[in-house]
Amino acid sequence: MKNTLRTLLCLLLALCMTLPMVACDSGDWRDDLTAAQLSNNITAALPAGDGWRTVSENYISPSSWGEDYADYLAKVTEYRIVVSENSDMNIDEVGVFLCKSEKDTKAVKEFCENYLNAKALQLKPLLESYNPDELPKLDYATVNVMGRYVTYTILSSADTTTAGSAMEKALTPAE
Repeated sequence: MKNTLRTLLCLLLALCMTLPMVACDSGDWRDDLTAAQLSNNITAALPAGDGWRTVSENYISPSSWGEDYADYLAKVTEYRIVVSENSDMNIDEVGVFLCKSEKDTKAVKEFCENYLNAKALQLKPLLESYNPDELPKLDYATVNVMGRYVTYTILSSADTTTAGSAMEKALTPAE
């Protein structure tokens, strides 16, 4: 019962943190940053921690992203995914996708949400016995859309908020 209540509270908090970012979907956003530049802006705002490494192109594969991953990637101009340097002990992950058009963001958002759901199913049993301190990060995992960019994060609550603010700051046009 205690774990169920804690999970529900975590999900409610994640929803409350995500709602303002979902509202950001309809604004005028810059689209001149590369996925790498936006990824760098986001990770630069986060605590240094273990550092970050960019994953290889083989990271997106049918085993973790689904058989139709190529259909989704066809809607993307470029992407960059970074994970914690110490990924054996830290599940921090940030993905940035620059879509070909704003119409494509809905499908890419769904793609990222499906990935996060599959990742949670895969990691929860392992983390429960091996590294339970990382479990809340799965509850705070979010997908954000701003203009042609779709990002996902697997971070702590505070880092999720920081990442969303960094994305918004980087993509807000200069006045």
